[in-house]
Amino acid sequence: MDGADLNANSGIPRTEEMSISVVIPAYNEDRIIEQTLTALLRHLADRGEAHEVIVVDDGSGDKTVDKVDSLVRDGSPIVLLRNEANMGKGYAVRRGMLNAQGRYVFFMDADFSYPVQELDKMLLELTHGYDLAIGSRALPESNLEVRPPLLRYVAGQVYAFLIGVLVFGGIADTQCGFKGFRREVARDLFSRLTLSDFAFDVELLFLARKHGYKIAMVPVNLRFNAGNSKVRLARDSLSMFFDLLRIRWNDAKGRYDPQRGGES
Repeated sequence: MDGADLNANSGIPRTEEMSISVVIPAYNEDRIIEQTLTALLRHLADRGEAHEVIVVDDGSGDKTVDKVDSLVRDGSPIVLLRNEANMGKGYAVRRGMLNAQGRYVFFMDADFSYPVQELDKMLLELTHGYDLAIGSRALPESNLEVRPPLLRYVAGQVYAFLIGVLVFGGIADTQCGFKGFRREVARDLFSRLTLSDFAFDVELLFLARKHGYKIAMVPVNLRFNAGNSKVRLARDSLSMFFDLLRIRWNDAKGRYDPQRGGES
């Protein structure tokens, strides 16, 4: 999966001179995808650097692909990758990140819960010595414009506690859907991922710490969009818990050891 994807639709010539890549996993996002991409592309164009947006459609059953493909045909700097079936958010993000050509690569959610300007704050950290920059809603400087429902908030707190007990401590917010990397770091980490669902963020950060990468935690502004969330607490919570145990098991078996190299 590493390197250029031969099944991609692209409105741009893709070269190693690309400065910024942004990956967006998409599953049934036809209501919002055009608005998200238009705002993102406008911001990237204003920066004046070579850029690309990689949309990974994760087996959508609506018109998501049609709407993205229309922008590609219009010449927008978009690469469209398609999963024939729904493979999970972690799988979609991994596929996009391993195909990204930018010197700095980011992933963000399609619902634009975080203003695109947050990218600039992360990029600043990446250009000042950090290997990856992660949005953190737990920092005092962060601003939650619309807070999540109480049940979702409590579930998040319980999950954060379990991460601290079972996997690692020191990172209060692992699940923020906005993260950035130096390209070579992204390729190393994402080539090693084994999880395909929502717990992939935890595995990603576990790997980053194990391999000694420098992590910057960046305050973010959150505009929570409950209507567009793909997390279903009753269905996903147990799976995410067992994924934490899988991370520990993988580590005990030496699967994450640096000398073993990444898996593509």
